[in-house]
Amino acid sequence: MKSKRGDQPQSRSVASIAVTSCLFLAICLIVFFMTSVNQFNLQDVMKMSPSALFSRSSIPTCEPSTAAAQTPSPPPPAFRLLIGILTLPDQYRLRNLLRLVYGTQKPVPAAHIDVKFVFCNLNKEDQRTLVALEIMYYDDIIILNCTENMDQGKTYTYFSSLPQMFASSESSSSSSRPYDYVIKADDDIYIRLEQLVEAIVPLPREDFYYGFTIPCPEMNPFNHYMSGMGYVLSWDLVEWIQSSDIAKNHTEGPEDKVVGDWLQAGGRGKNRYNAKPAMYDYPTNIVKNLCERELSQNTISVHRLKNQEKWIRTLRFFNATQKLKPSKLYHIPESFGDYVGASCCIRREGKNTVVSSLLLDLTIVPASYRREHLCNLPHPWTYLLIGSEMGNGPAPFSDIGKSARDLLTKDYNFDHKLNLTLLSGTGLGLVTTAVQKDQLFVGDVNTQYKSGNTTVDVKVDSSSNVSTTIAVNEVVQGTRAALSFKLPDHKSSKLDVKYLHPHAAVTANIGLTNTPQLELSTAIGTKQLSLGAEVGFDTKSGSLTKYNAGIGYTTDDLSASLILADKGETLKASYIHIVNPFIGTAVAAEMTHKLTTYENTFSIGSSQPLDPFTLLKTRFTHNGKVAMLYQREWRPKSLVTFSAEYDTKEVGATPKYGLALALKP
Repeated sequence: MKSKRGDQPQSRSVASIAVTSCLFLAICLIVFFMTSVNQFNLQDVMKMSPSALFSRSSIPTCEPSTAAAQTPSPPPPAFRLLIGILTLPDQYRLRNLLRLVYGTQKPVPAAHIDVKFVFCNLNKEDQRTLVALEIMYYDDIIILNCTENMDQGKTYTYFSSLPQMFASSESSSSSSRPYDYVIKADDDIYIRLEQLVEAIVPLPREDFYYGFTIPCPEMNPFNHYMSGMGYVLSWDLVEWIQSSDIAKNHTEGPEDKVVGDWLQAGGRGKNRYNAKPAMYDYPTNIVKNLCERELSQNTISVHRLKNQEKWIRTLRFFNATQKLKPSKLYHIPESFGDYVGASCCIRREGKNTVVSSLLLDLTIVPASYRREHLCNLPHPWTYLLIGSEMGNGPAPFSDIGKSARDLLTKDYNFDHKLNLTLLSGTGLGLVTTAVQKDQLFVGDVNTQYKSGNTTVDVKVDSSSNVSTTIAVNEVVQGTRAALSFKLPDHKSSKLDVKYLHPHAAVTANIGLTNTPQLELSTAIGTKQLSLGAEVGFDTKSGSLTKYNAGIGYTTDDLSASLILADKGETLKASYIHIVNPFIGTAVAAEMTHKLTTYENTFSIGSSQPLDPFTLLKTRFTHNGKVAMLYQREWRPKSLVTFSAEYDTKEVGATPKYGLALALKP
């Protein structure tokens, strides 16, 4: 009995060892099995963030997993795109802006897009440190083995280096290529990624050349080459450039033209596509740039954003910050009282004059409307208020009440009129106008040359009169001077001077004769409220030829003016109101009262955009005349306008009508 009791602990010990060994062996087998099946790697766990290690999805559960069934993997992208932005090493601030511009755009599932900054070898000590930090943090820089240049081979080095940079051990089949397309882009271009992908998705993946055809009026992509602002090559063309002697032996010259020469000489780029009008230059409306176009919602890219102001206005137009979420951590005001959005919807020609028939400045529109809606309005027909050449100061006296007058009278034409504008790349513009009035034909030819702050206009009419105007802006800050004269009328010479200040606008007109006529006008106040007067003086007779006074008032949705004219004999009141800021509908009225004869006249009218390129205006006057205007922008800056007027008091009278065609090729 003792012996049996003595053996009991020994049996328990043996059993314990056996159980422990079995458990240890089972654990080893489980670990081995999991490792071999799942390729478990401890280093992957170590790299995981604490939130990932302890996230809800990482906690073991006894419930069956349905993640695969509930969340199917997204489809692969239709293509892969590399955007190479050629820039300079010292452009740190610009690179940071571009990272924000492209990093905040909405993801495009249809494409995998990489944006890289491309420049040549570093040559400064600070570059070696700062650029290295950029690479460590962003990993979006390509440094080419070249000396920094623009038209001496940098673009060739860029394209020819890519195949080696992204080479893999796999074959060069289309399925193994690192990218389907490569873009060479300037650092002053804004590319809308979603619109670009949308345009390229249905197009070929090989022998592909896409961009803005040069010269600017050219629409056939096979005639010339694509502008260096930003063009797309398929990957097979990039590989061809690397291996081609044609490209290797011709690397210097305007880089965009050189690329076009390569493809032409090598018989490549058979799939060519012109991106116009969705690619264009920023609209400064300088006469020498035919590549400009107004900002519009069908844009793929905008070029020549040479300063921060142009970047800001472009980003505002396309609502780049619309995804900004409200937070207690920050407050960003809607407006700072400046000309918010003025450039996104306004078209100007020469100096700050209104070009579009019904397009005025944005002063009267609420900041919230400007920021959120106006840049999406039918562009050229947004009828906005107060045409002032200075955003923060009072309008010149001649502009008080001008917005209402423009709605009621501008572009109404009851003759037949043809206007042709031709622009050149040298700064010279030619405008030809022909008008048929009944059986009489009249016309004129106007040339304009602009260089820096100086503009020269020469106009010759059908009566052989020659009118010349030489204008110089910013003679001193805020001042413009213009000398004009007509030949053969030697007494027509005069000097116009205009001075604009945040609280005053002064204009003076002096005839350059022995007994000159003098005219002076002044307006004081603010952008909202201005009080002005004008006088005319004849030095020969020593008498006043005119004296008028007026007041203008502007709020967020209306503009009103009251003018005492004709030496105090006529009182004119005008009013214009934006009925629907979202689409640009406006109404206006102008009333006149003769203080001596007690005669009253009035005119009322409306402006209604029908679609982004079509405008309808109507007008009714005190004498029973009804008029309408239909205007269509059938191509950028080219307008066809039909006007008609009917006198309701003359039942048997034939209505008057007119057709005007304005062409800007």
